[in-house]
Amino acid sequence: MAQEYAYMAVWLLGLFGIVGTVIACVARFVVKDSLSYDQTHVWRRKLPPETKKK
Repeated sequence: MAQEYAYMAVWLLGLFGIVGTVIACVARFVVKDSLSYDQTHVWRRKLPPETKKK
Protein backbone atom coordinates (compact mmCIF):
# COMPACT_ATOMS: atom_id res chain seq x y z
CA MET A 1 0.00 0.00 0.00
CA ALA A 2 2.84 2.39 0.83
CA GLN A 3 4.35 1.76 -2.59
CA GLU A 4 1.11 2.88 -4.28
CA TYR A 5 1.11 6.08 -2.22
CA ALA A 6 4.70 6.72 -3.23
CA TYR A 7 3.86 6.29 -6.93
CA MET A 8 0.88 8.60 -6.56
CA ALA A 9 2.99 11.23 -4.80
CA VAL A 10 5.63 11.11 -7.54
CA TRP A 11 2.99 11.41 -10.27
CA LEU A 12 1.32 14.33 -8.51
CA LEU A 13 4.64 16.14 -8.02
CA GLY A 14 5.43 15.64 -11.70
CA LEU A 15 2.01 16.86 -12.76
CA PHE A 16 2.21 19.95 -10.57
CA GLY A 17 5.72 20.59 -11.85
CA ILE A 18 4.56 20.52 -15.46
CA VAL A 19 1.52 22.70 -14.76
CA GLY A 20 3.66 25.15 -12.77
CA THR A 21 6.18 25.41 -15.61
CA VAL A 22 3.44 26.12 -18.15
CA ILE A 23 1.87 28.75 -15.89
CA ALA A 24 5.25 30.44 -15.35
CA CYS A 25 5.92 30.53 -19.11
CA VAL A 26 2.50 31.98 -19.86
CA ALA A 27 2.91 34.59 -17.11
CA ARG A 28 6.31 35.61 -18.50
CA PHE A 29 4.83 35.87 -21.99
CA VAL A 30 1.95 38.05 -20.78
CA VAL A 31 4.30 40.37 -18.87
CA LYS A 32 6.67 40.80 -21.83
CA ASP A 33 3.92 41.16 -24.44
CA SER A 34 3.27 44.70 -25.59
CA LEU A 35 0.77 46.48 -27.78
CA SER A 36 3.49 48.10 -29.89
CA TYR A 37 5.00 44.68 -30.69
CA ASP A 38 1.57 43.40 -31.76
CA GLN A 39 0.91 46.43 -33.92
CA THR A 40 4.31 46.19 -35.59
CA HIS A 41 4.67 42.45 -36.12
CA VAL A 42 1.16 41.02 -35.98
CA TRP A 43 -0.97 43.77 -37.46
CA ARG A 44 1.85 45.08 -39.74
CA ARG A 45 1.29 48.73 -38.80
CA LYS A 46 3.92 51.44 -39.04
CA LEU A 47 4.28 53.12 -35.66
CA PRO A 48 5.90 56.45 -34.90
CA PRO A 49 9.39 56.10 -33.38
CA GLU A 50 8.38 57.52 -29.97
CA THR A 51 6.01 54.60 -29.30
CA LYS A 52 8.64 51.91 -29.76
CA LYS A 53 10.49 50.70 -26.68
CA LYS A 54 14.14 49.67 -26.84
